Formats: sequence, C-alpha cells, structure tokens
Amino acid sequence: MKKKIVFAILFFCFFFSIFPETNPWGELKKIYFYDSVKNYDLVLKSLSAIDISMVKRSDQKEIANSFINLGDHYFSLKKYDLAEIFYKRVLEISPDYWYIYNKLEDIYRKNGSLLFNFKNTFRQFSMILKDFEASYLLFNGFFNMMFFASLLILFITALLQFIPYFNLAGNDLLIEQGTHFSIMKVVFMVLMMLWPIIIFSGWAIYPFFIIGFLWKYLSEKEKRSVVFLMIMIVVGSALYSFNLVIKNQYQKDSFKIIRQVFEGHLFKKKDYEKFDPEMKVLQAISYYEQDQLKVAEDILRLTGESYRNKFKSILFGNIYYKFENISESIKYFQMALSLDDSSDIALNNFTMVLLKNNNPEVFKSWAKRYPEINEYKNNVLHLKEIQLSQMFLWRRLINLNGPHFNLWNFSGNVLKNFLTLPVIYCLFIFMIYIFLIPRLFPHLGKSTYCSKCSKIIKEASVHRSYKLCNDCYQLFMIKDVIFLEAKILKEKELAKRSRKKILFILLLSFIVPGLKLMYTDQQRRFMIFSGLFYFLIGYFLVNYFVMKKIFLTLPIFINFIGGLAILLYFILNIYALRGNENGI
Repeated sequence: MKKKIVFAILFFCFFFSIFPETNPWGELKKIYFYDSVKNYDLVLKSLSAIDISMVKRSDQKEIANSFINLGDHYFSLKKYDLAEIFYKRVLEISPDYWYIYNKLEDIYRKNGSLLFNFKNTFRQFSMILKDFEASYLLFNGFFNMMFFASLLILFITALLQFIPYFNLAGNDLLIEQGTHFSIMKVVFMVLMMLWPIIIFSGWAIYPFFIIGFLWKYLSEKEKRSVVFLMIMIVVGSALYSFNLVIKNQYQKDSFKIIRQVFEGHLFKKKDYEKFDPEMKVLQAISYYEQDQLKVAEDILRLTGESYRNKFKSILFGNIYYKFENISESIKYFQMALSLDDSSDIALNNFTMVLLKNNNPEVFKSWAKRYPEINEYKNNVLHLKEIQLSQMFLWRRLINLNGPHFNLWNFSGNVLKNFLTLPVIYCLFIFMIYIFLIPRLFPHLGKSTYCSKCSKIIKEASVHRSYKLCNDCYQLFMIKDVIFLEAKILKEKELAKRSRKKILFILLLSFIVPGLKLMYTDQQRRFMIFSGLFYFLIGYFLVNYFVMKKIFLTLPIFINFIGGLAILLYFILNIYALRGNENGI
C-alpha cells in the first residue's frame, strides 16, 4: 500500500514537472489526472487556468474536442454542473462549436427545466452568424426557399384558376355555334398545350402559360393578386440570382484555396508568392503558428512596404519579440495601434514588449499616448495569438474572391444570372399571352357561370345586374307563386351542391392551408400567408436534412421556425373558415 502511495506521489511530481501550469496542454493533462482521482475542485481550477487566447489555431480543434469529451463524460455521470462548465469553455474557442448550445439545452432538460433558454437561443444564432460554413448554409437555404416558395404559390394559384375557368375557355374556343366541336380548334388547342414541353422541356412554364391564357376570365381582384404574385417572383428571382453568384464563387478553386489558407494550411513558396498581400499575411500567420518564424517574416516582406495591415504589424511585432529585437517589436506594435488603437491583441502585446524593454521612462511616454496599457500592465502574462474572424471568409466571398469589393462586377454577375433564369422568359411569355391571346381569340372570355346553378352561359345573354341563366332568371327573379315550389327544391339542390364544394375545399385545406381564402376574394392574403407557410416549412425541412447530415444536430432556432410553420398552418386554416358577411 505504501509503495502505491509513493508511486502515485512520484508520478504526480513527474507529471507536473513535464507540463508547466502556463501550458494549456499541461493544464489539460492535470484535468485528466484530477478526474481520475475524482478531485473535481482541482479539475475546475485547472480548467479556469487555461487561457484560450494563447491556444494556437492549429491546436484549437483538439483542445475543443477534449473539452467536449470531458463534458460528455460528466454528462453521462449526471454531473451536469461540471458538464455545463466544460461546454461553456468550448464556446470560447470558436463559433464552429455553436452546436454545444444544444448540449446545454439537454442539461436544462435534465435539470427539470421545461422551457427553452431563449438567451442561449439568441447566443447560438449569433455564433452561427460568425461561423462561415453554417451561416453560408442558412443564407443559401433562405434565398433558395424564398424563390421556390413564390413559384409554388404560383403553381397552386394557376391550378386553382385552371379548374373553374378551363370549362369556360373550352366553351368559347372549342364549341361552335350550338353544341358542335370544331376539330381544327381542338387540334390547335392541343398544340398550344404541348409546345412548352417541346421548347422548354419542363413544366415550370405552365403556371405562367395557364394564367396568361385565362387572363380574360379573371376578376379585377384576381388580376391584382396575380400581379402582386409576379412581383414577388421577380424579387425572389433577384435574390436567387444574388445567391447563385455567391454559390458560384463558393465552389471555385480559388475560394477553396482561401479557405485552406484561413484554416492554417501551409503552401509552398511558389504558391504563396502568387497570393495577394492580404492572403500572404494569413499565410505568414500560419507559418508563425508552426514556429517557422523566419519563413513568416519573409512572407510578410513579400507584401511590400506600402501595404499596411493591422495583423501584418502585430505579426511583425510578435516575431521580433521572439527574436528579442525589442526596438523593432515596439515599432511594429505602435504601427498596429495607429491602424486600430482599440485592438486588444495589439495593446496586450505592446504592453508585454514595453515591460520586456524594462525602461520605465519609455513605458510612461507610451502610456501618455495609449493610456489603456496601464490597465494591461498588471494583468499581461504572455503574447496573445492572432484570432482571425470567420467574417474574413464572407468578405472574400462577397468580394468575388478578391481583396476589394467591385460593385459593378458584382452587380453585372447578379444581372447576368437574373437574365438567364428560365423564370424571366416565362414572365415574358406570360405578358405576351395577356396581350396576344385576346387578339388571336376574340371570343375568349365571353362565357361565364350562372351565379345560381353554375351553368355556362354567354356574357352577352346576361342581365346587367345578374349573371343568371334563363331558367334561374325565371325561377328566382320573376315573382310568381307558380315557381315557388320549384324554387324551394332548386335552392335545396344548390345548397347541397355548395356544401359538397365547401367540404371538398376543406379537405384540400389539409394540403393547401387557407385554400378557402381563394374563393372569398382574399387571394392576396392567401398568396402572402401560404407563401410564408411554405417558406417556413421548406426552410425547416431543408435545414433539418442538411444540418443533421453535416453537424449531426439542428440549430435551436430552426426548431422554432418549424413550430412557427405549424402554428401558421392552423391559424391560416382557422382564419379561412370564418364566415363572410352572409354567413357562408
């Protein structure tokens, strides 16, 4: 027993002699040791001693995975407080680990909380916006779903208008005087229905084709609603075109190289010599982090004296500090502060260098210019590493992989994609149909439905105040007691038919929420709220499969979007069920 105790003490001393306290890897080893002996107070002490700012980018992933494994370990032991502390330390490392908030929500459930922590939901959302890959997927899905949701509403609208107006168009175009079909007109109509498939090889044109062909039958409210929907499609197409430009840049090899440099990949001299100055600075940072200081310095020299950059100056300052060239280090940190006098890294490292210089008079003279260094004086422990924001990748993507944004070039690419979208040509054909069809078929639009029995009649035979066929006109408009019994029977028949129609609409509302609004002169509301529903449910489903596949989890706010879609589904159907002023 004594031998075991002695061995444990010797191992303990050897352990700490290898891993000094200022080394994050040493503190991590201590954590594993203290965990093995179940001394959780010292586990927390070692965890708090790890300064994330001194962890190199190349080491961040391994440190984060260690913290996550330890958090999962304590979670499995039901030590939720310890697990929560480790998970929160992971969140300090990088926005790549936004999914840790899902683990925190699991802890709140285990602790008996039934409500979501909305503060954490917003924090996770802000971290996702900083994480390039996750935010790109979210924005890509957002723009795509706006476009496709508007097209889906157009398709539904075209189908709903095709059902009632197709018979009227057939009556006007295919039937000659009396009840005889015109074979030539039937052939012509078949050709008109099939030509889009031959030319466009797709169904996307048919909604535009149908609405344009039946335009003469639409009421004024329906026409205004369709125009509103077309405007929505144009806006959605513009946003989709913007998204295509971003997507094309994202998939280019040049942007893949930018991502590799950002992530710390080391390129050979013949490759990094071709980089622009900003990329050379990033490559120099990667070499610096691998302790290849001379190579990092040489790369920074390649950017030229005229190129001024905060990170370039900080990196020069760090390199010369490690070369023990204090005067040059001071020069470059002062240069960094002249570019950004609020930089935490520059102020910290500048203070470190001034203290290393060990000249109180020099420190006082710089403190007059930068009073903040007095606050760092008693707290500075080491040089801070440069922490790059993933917004750099977004900026390079928007700049079309270049260092600077070119508005004309970017706008030209968006316009090019916009004009090559098939939807734009479909809109053009839709407008041609509106103006051309009435001239080719002057009889189109002459038929209508009897407002009582829905029999097809000609507009010319309609009374100015009523759309009634002759039978209904005599039955309902001529005040004669002889028609009373027939009128009662007819009203019962029409009421039964109306109930069947309403029941059919209600059944379809399970698939198309708010469908009844289309039949109560509220088409625009139907388009807006149904479009919003399909956007929300589509956005939820797309992210569910994409995020689950890539990150193995789903952002918390995406679950809220799915819940909001379901809530909107019920609200829309309940609102559509309201009776009109006649109680129908």
